[in-house]
Amino acid sequence: MARAFSVAALAIAEGGANAVGAVRFTCAEAELEVELVRVAGYAEGFALGAVAAPVRFGVPYTAIRGLFRRGKALCVALDPSACSPHNCFVLARFEGDLPGVPGVTSPAAMEAMESAYRARLNARMASWIAPAPLGVLAAALSPDYLASGPLGTASLACLVALATWLALRFVARLATWGGPPSDRLRDALVAEMSSRMGFASERLAASSPGSPAAPVFAPRPTPLGERPGREQRRGVEEGIDALPLRARVLVPAALAVIGIVATMAFVQRFAAPRDQPPAERQAARGVGQATRGATAALLASEVRERAEPSFPHCLCDRADSPLWRTGVPILSLLGSTGPDDGAGVIAPILRQERADDDAESEAGAGQGDAAGEPGDAGVDPGDAGRDGGATRPARGRYDFELAVVNNSGAPVSDFRVLLTFARRDLRGERAGITERGLFWEGALGPGRAVKWHVEAPGTEVKIEPGVTGMLDGETGVASPDAFFQLTRARYRVVRIHAAMMLAWLRDPRARDALVSLLPAAPAEEAMLGRIRRATADVIPCSAAVVEGRLRACLFNGGVNPVRGVTLREVAAGEGSAPRSWPVAATLPVHEGVEVTLPLEGSAAPEELEVVPQDR
Repeated sequence: MARAFSVAALAIAEGGANAVGAVRFTCAEAELEVELVRVAGYAEGFALGAVAAPVRFGVPYTAIRGLFRRGKALCVALDPSACSPHNCFVLARFEGDLPGVPGVTSPAAMEAMESAYRARLNARMASWIAPAPLGVLAAALSPDYLASGPLGTASLACLVALATWLALRFVARLATWGGPPSDRLRDALVAEMSSRMGFASERLAASSPGSPAAPVFAPRPTPLGERPGREQRRGVEEGIDALPLRARVLVPAALAVIGIVATMAFVQRFAAPRDQPPAERQAARGVGQATRGATAALLASEVRERAEPSFPHCLCDRADSPLWRTGVPILSLLGSTGPDDGAGVIAPILRQERADDDAESEAGAGQGDAAGEPGDAGVDPGDAGRDGGATRPARGRYDFELAVVNNSGAPVSDFRVLLTFARRDLRGERAGITERGLFWEGALGPGRAVKWHVEAPGTEVKIEPGVTGMLDGETGVASPDAFFQLTRARYRVVRIHAAMMLAWLRDPRARDALVSLLPAAPAEEAMLGRIRRATADVIPCSAAVVEGRLRACLFNGGVNPVRGVTLREVAAGEGSAPRSWPVAATLPVHEGVEVTLPLEGSAAPEELEVVPQDR
């Protein structure tokens, strides 16, 4: 009796297969035994229905209706009348031989089949989930020179998604094949099943003593008129036809999208029209004219440089501004009356009261007591109103929003803010003291803000944050990106503070933040004006009065040199004439010059600005 030959394989969802999972084929003496270890029904458009426990059934060899290879896979089709519903298998990743006992499937091989089945399911699921997010992310992070405009961005997203899908599908397919050992077991199973079906070759017949001789088939004759090399081309064509239909459609589509995006990037990078430099325009008019023009420009530049005085060079981190003259605190406290209030002023809502005339008269008539009631002691006669009643100090209440912004580069955890409200009595002393405590539990990240609504009686308030101190090298400062995110805050006072911090950091986005705050209310014009002057291309810094003269550094942060500027004082109030000092110097790009100018009067200017002389 010939021994049984057992091989485990992985049934995959390819072609006309109606079962996927781990299976085991055993070539017994009288029939082919099929064991469904972990199999699910497969059909396009239907949900999978897996078997709950291993199922084994046998079919005669005459029920085998198909046995052929498709690429590296082995296709086995059984008669539906002999077994149903799982009768079409596309097999890959063959396992089975125990060491020293060929043809016997080991338990480890069946576990490997189940692991491969689960890994293939995970890889196929990832191939459908991952491409879309990766495509959108790549399109969002791509630079403008690679893909610009809606068409270019959408094409790049589709390309990345398609490439990701193909890569993950290729990884799933690569993990399905078992390598050369799997191919040898596949060929051995084909030979064994062919032998059982009576189609054994001479080699198999000679290796099986006692078995009947198998018929020998003559080789297929070569067709007449066939040119050499046709077999090689036929093999290539058969390999292409063996690919799935989706691969044959998607691969050319992917190549077309790659070609379109590459062509667009090449055209945008190298074929876009460019402005002709001045030197090239002069060279186009003639070499002699260009030479004369360049010589004249060089001579004029030398004459200008000789006429201009030389100044020492200097650098500026930021402009001198009253906004941060005393430093920037770790926590900024910002008050407002509502989302659209950007003035940052916390003022009480006052209510004026008058003493009752009847009560005052009744108190004065009692036993000649001129002092009156204790609560009325100290009333000045000059405080009497038109009706003769004494005017009490105004009473009021507070109703505002308080925002706290963390300016430092480290989180601030579990901090408190103490608010002390009070009013003044007739003697001018504080009375009616009310305290409100605000507590933030957890960590407030760098550049983040938190807000409270506060209500309390009183006409004056004192606010004491639990975390004090100024920004320095140890605490650091929040990133410009964090403050730029604050420019989208709901409360206007927080947006103005974010624009101020961007100006303090000399971030170019400060100008965009400032433009978004326009138009400004009258109470905000002074604040926004200082931010505008701090974000100018040319700024003053390190201003000081030394021996009766004004010394300052004028720094050019723009992209073009500036020739001839005026250092001007910002008027502190109405009616005062601002002082100005013309400076005949050339400010190079990203460099500064230190100037020493005569100062009229001993008072140093509160704020300075640099204005080009043509303005």
